[in-house]
Amino acid sequence: MDRTNFNTNHPQESNHPQDSKGKNKKKTIIWIVVLVALIAIAVVVAYSYGGYIQRQKDYNYGDDQAYSADSVLVNGWASQEDYANWKGATFTIPEYNDIPVSFQRAIVKIFMDNNFYTNENDNQYFFTKIKDRAARVLAYGNFTGQGDRELAFLLEKQDFSSSAIFIITETGNLLYWKELSNELPTIKRFAKGNLIYMDEMKLVPAPTDGIIKQNKSSKHVLIYNRQTKTFDEYYQYTNDDIKNSQAEEEGEEEIPQVIDTTEVEHQE
Repeated sequence: MDRTNFNTNHPQESNHPQDSKGKNKKKTIIWIVVLVALIAIAVVVAYSYGGYIQRQKDYNYGDDQAYSADSVLVNGWASQEDYANWKGATFTIPEYNDIPVSFQRAIVKIFMDNNFYTNENDNQYFFTKIKDRAARVLAYGNFTGQGDRELAFLLEKQDFSSSAIFIITETGNLLYWKELSNELPTIKRFAKGNLIYMDEMKLVPAPTDGIIKQNKSSKHVLIYNRQTKTFDEYYQYTNDDIKNSQAEEEGEEEIPQVIDTTEVEHQE
């Protein structure tokens, strides 16, 4: 009898290669979906971040918050068309380019409303065109103590010997102005707490930010009075003023006693 082993095992065909291909295809699809999702998220984040950066450019300058000068209509600002037309005639040298656009539009409106561009009624004012003086005709500060950034600026009159000082808010509200006849001062800001002279010849801490107005021979400060809601001006004493005052006081104390010689003679 042929005892051939009929149970001899023959190798069977395996389906593993096909299974691997299917799994790899599924993984590829999953990775494509994930990659597309990541790209979409990146696009959204980039768009949002770009919008945020643009808003920061519109709303912020320096360390202080500002109003967008391009998308908001404010009564105290010149229109975009008027601003574009008159900007060059108002800010005539590059030193004024750093003035925030919101303040620039407010200033242009002041010029337009008061006919400063023309010579009507001897009323023509303008910013100085002297470059090294330009920085001394602008002063930013929280002058009213309300937490808002405000701008003080000087304009020269057509006679080149007089000027005017203005204080405005960022929305164009006029807080103060005064004509300075025969004066061409410079200004700069001093901070709350700085020592100044107010009601007497004694240095006291300033209650708010203020403005130093410097002339050739005198110095005054302009500071907001919260009780009267006005800006008050105080003379700033010089060293000579103080020395003279002290000398006068010492002179009064050293006046010799006058002897009544008639009475002395009578006693003798």
